[in-house]
Amino acid sequence: MARIEDSLRDIAADYGGMVTVQQAVADGISPMQLVLLERRGRLERAARGLYRFPTWPTDELRQYHFATLWPQSHRKLSYAVVSHESAIELYNLTQLNPGVVHVTVPRKTRISRDTPAWLQLHFEDIDDRDRTFERGVPVVSIPRAIEELSPYGTDLVHRAVSEARERRLLREDELERLVGDFGSAVLEPYRAE
Repeated sequence: MARIEDSLRDIAADYGGMVTVQQAVADGISPMQLVLLERRGRLERAARGLYRFPTWPTDELRQYHFATLWPQSHRKLSYAVVSHESAIELYNLTQLNPGVVHVTVPRKTRISRDTPAWLQLHFEDIDDRDRTFERGVPVVSIPRAIEELSPYGTDLVHRAVSEARERRLLREDELERLVGDFGSAVLEPYRAE
């Protein structure tokens, strides 16, 4: 059982101490072995098909790992990425504090169980160029995250672009993309009104 737990810890190391049944099975570990580890107190069931190590150090990224693993706990998805306001918060581009974690999964994904109240799922197809990692968390690209802010108005978009430019987080082609979306006014330095 120690070898199994070591294998699970290796997987969990990339996901904030969490592991899905799918990941365990792909590593040759049966779901029953996860149940046995849970009964012994070595694992906790975080959600259906999702387990966590109770002794794993908690960090500020754990909620994002949990949110991106939750839709993948029983199925293999090509992606589940932090998106919308949550991506902006993860990149620390503005002072947003969304009450939920936004995650985008492929459009054709069907989830029949109830989504937790703290999680907002979006069903959209996202191009490979708009998926990346930030501090080990799968997330939409900065330009995509900024584009997803458009319903909140140009002030927030301008603030996020300005911060990303100041920190040199945008490539030239990404900046051109945002200018195409929102106009050249986003290139001006942001000044709070």
